[in-house]
Amino acid sequence: MPAIETAIWLALRGRVETLVLNTVHPVAWPNEAFTAPAGAYLRVTHLPNRTERLFLKGADPHWYRGILQISAMYPLAVLNGETVAREIAGQVAAHFPAGLSLVYSGARVDITARPTVAQGFRDDASARWMTPVSVPYECFA
Repeated sequence: MPAIETAIWLALRGRVETLVLNTVHPVAWPNEAFTAPAGAYLRVTHLPNRTERLFLKGADPHWYRGILQISAMYPLAVLNGETVAREIAGQVAAHFPAGLSLVYSGARVDITARPTVAQGFRDDASARWMTPVSVPYECFA
């Protein structure tokens, strides 16, 4: 049985892997080799927050929460790239509706609110327009 942190990550990753967009975009996963394509792609970042102890007994469930950030990366050279990246980001957000429960190895991860599509920005390092989607989650384990 994996550690709770691993189970949370694998539950979230499993949901990303089921994402089907009108145009398939490759995914850049954390700490995995990736060669950016000429076109659009998605960049995944996991941002776990501090674990909270809600009850007095140490064996009682703890509250794990965080953000799964999935950024729509779109080439700067393409006309209306900002708009296209925002549309991709909106489709990503819709894939994680509020109240969605994901389960991996007995750990239940709940999406706590509709993901936030942030204002995109120019990412010169990747020569892309980057529009982040923040997916808030929690898990009691």
